Amino acid sequence: MLKELIRKNPDTPILITVPHAGDIYPDLFIKHLKVNLCEVRRIEDYQSNKILGKIDEQMADIIIAQCSRAVVDLNRSRNAIDYTMFSQVFEHEPVSEKQMIKYGLGVFPNKIFGKTILKTPLPVSYATHMLENYYDPFHKSLHKQIMYLYNIFGFCYHIDLHTMPSKALLNFKKEPDIVLGDNFGKSCSIGLSNYFQNVFKENGFTVELNNPYAGGFITRNYGNPSKGVHTIQIEINRKIYMDENKLSLKNIKILQEIFAKIFNNLKLSEKIAAE
Repeated sequence: MLKELIRKNPDTPILITVPHAGDIYPDLFIKHLKVNLCEVRRIEDYQSNKILGKIDEQMADIIIAQCSRAVVDLNRSRNAIDYTMFSQVFEHEPVSEKQMIKYGLGVFPNKIFGKTILKTPLPVSYATHMLENYYDPFHKSLHKQIMYLYNIFGFCYHIDLHTMPSKALLNFKKEPDIVLGDNFGKSCSIGLSNYFQNVFKENGFTVELNNPYAGGFITRNYGNPSKGVHTIQIEINRKIYMDENKLSLKNIKILQEIFAKIFNNLKLSEKIAAE
């Protein structure tokens, strides 16, 4: 349930992941759904993979998850499990990301905009199926490709692409267009973070760093600049490229052109990565 655009002979150490654009809802999920699917779809990073549509396929490897984040959230730890949703405890690792679970947003989301979406308790077989078929393949592919690029170049630039609802930004005097998350400087070099801040600002976007999103599990888990892996999360204000109420695209060509310009001309050296 992945779309993988992997180069045979990469010229750049660039990997882009899109974990939340998926719009596939397995029958097993629908079977346990207690609300209308239209309500659930509002959690999608709606067709955000299309933002990458004009990037030269030789400039980056791209991994796109096709199963919805409402089914399994790939940007959570595998152990971010709310056992009150299930008929029994089935993993022996300690539960992680307890605050997100409290909001109903663990690896198996159970609340969207405050509304419970699943009939519970769920059988253990539900969790096993979802993890083995949707969670594990994504993270295995991501880890494999990071290591592949690292082994070739000695470092890897990993960009994790997301979109954010505009209503999540109401507290800002000037609503940001882009929020970059580098886990407060822990997931990538200052050079890479500064590069993206500057290039978006040069293209007329307002940019925030780590506010309100500093990066999720993917950023925290994979970003390790001391070992040559530089992960940065990019959040894009949805109203730039879509109608949030109608779930339809608009003006996406503007973002496509800017992302193509960024990645088709991305000439970052090992020196910048090490800053």
